[in-house]
Amino acid sequence: MKKKLSQTKIKNQLLEMMDDMSKVNPIFKPGNYWKFYEKNILKQILKEDLNLLRSWEGGAGTGSIHSFGGGEMELQRGYKYYFHPFEKHFKKIDNNIIIKFYNSVINKLSKYNKFFSYLSIRSSLARKIFFDKIKKEFDMKYNLIELINPKLLEAKDSNFGEPIGFIRDKKFYTNYFLNILIEYHHINKNFKNVKIKNVVELGAGTGILANIFLQLNKSVKYFIIDIPPTLFIAEYYLRNLGYRIYGYNELKKNNKNFKNFDIILLPTWKLNLLKNINIDLFINQASFQEMEKYQSLYYLNFFKKNSKYLYLRNAINGHSKTKKKGKFGVINPTKMVDCEKILKSSHKIINKELFNYNKNYRSLFKKIK
Repeated sequence: MKKKLSQTKIKNQLLEMMDDMSKVNPIFKPGNYWKFYEKNILKQILKEDLNLLRSWEGGAGTGSIHSFGGGEMELQRGYKYYFHPFEKHFKKIDNNIIIKFYNSVINKLSKYNKFFSYLSIRSSLARKIFFDKIKKEFDMKYNLIELINPKLLEAKDSNFGEPIGFIRDKKFYTNYFLNILIEYHHINKNFKNVKIKNVVELGAGTGILANIFLQLNKSVKYFIIDIPPTLFIAEYYLRNLGYRIYGYNELKKNNKNFKNFDIILLPTWKLNLLKNINIDLFINQASFQEMEKYQSLYYLNFFKKNSKYLYLRNAINGHSKTKKKGKFGVINPTKMVDCEKILKSSHKIINKELFNYNKNYRSLFKKIK
């Protein structure tokens, strides 16, 4: 009972955050893309157990926290699908001893006539094949990271939220964590002789990149700027990993001293609290592409003034475009050329990669002295 009351109180904070956001300038609110998801994501958070947030069911396109890196990523549903064939509630059926025995009989008969294979209960066998492939994918990524830079594996994932993961060298990892660790490598490889003391990430998802940065750079102070409910989930997740968190309670108390905190989470409409801070590295991954152009360029104009480096990873032509407000997509997408044009007078490109069949880009900008 106490657990439910505690979570109810915590979730009330989310409702307060949403109410605060409703009163601010539209530039700080969700754009058309995120507004499309917001209602269903909010429902999911208010309904589910926060301590299981990395095992929630759902998928991109249905309105769930999977849209920003939460939920059970291995069992993420297809676009606009409302079930995954290997979700937990199917497990009892797929692993039933009678079904396994039946399939073994069908397997023996299929040796003599392939027609019998059509009589099998294929979901049971498919589950095993699916999870075997997930493990192989994990091993491949882990071995790749070990080859590229074994020091990266000093960082480890957490099983908080109960995601599907694997133990390697007595450490727990998920495939998704390894994906973000590889992305960290793409960022960090440019800073071999540069000391990064603080990082600002705009649109941080659940905060896994922040977790990696702080594990591998003990003295870094990490700022996260985002909108609720994403900001709410990131705060809850990172707080449960044991970091000293400056969150919404500290903000409401008007505490403007960030000194004693590892991670500072601020809503977009409190951006001005960073205007006098010299930022070593600004990061935006896959969120400028989801904003309306007037929003993303507003943030770029703000951060180019006091950021030494800016790292952008987004879709070259922005996210899916829609012609109608309230429908899925971005009305006026932010393209790579738009970002480069804004930064041209203040920063130079020191590294640029096109990937995913030239659909996405990674660019690192350095301030011109």
